[in-house]
Amino acid sequence: MTELVLPVLLLLVASGVGVRLWLRRWRDERAAARRRVEAPNSHYSSVGVRDQEDRDRWGSIEVRGLHPLNREEVARLLELLDADGIGALSLKDRLFLDNMTLRRLGT
Repeated sequence: MTELVLPVLLLLVASGVGVRLWLRRWRDERAAARRRVEAPNSHYSSVGVRDQEDRDRWGSIEVRGLHPLNREEVARLLELLDADGIGALSLKDRLFLDNMTLRRLGT
């Protein structure tokens, strides 16, 4: 009976180590498959980079060429942007500023 216990214990330990190694490799492969690595010159840019690009674009709005109502709103939003940062703008405000930066056909 004791002759059978040692081989069974060794088999259990070896199979436990094998299962643990397989599980670790499976988990690492799964994490690697979900990982997104940015390729050089890719279309992806971080939120901070996009916010900075938006801020630069909105800062270049030619305020003097706008209608007086739009001029006041752009000035108000740019002041808000300078005071509280880009996070203070709502989606509606961002869309308004984006529309003010688009080139119009008649201009």
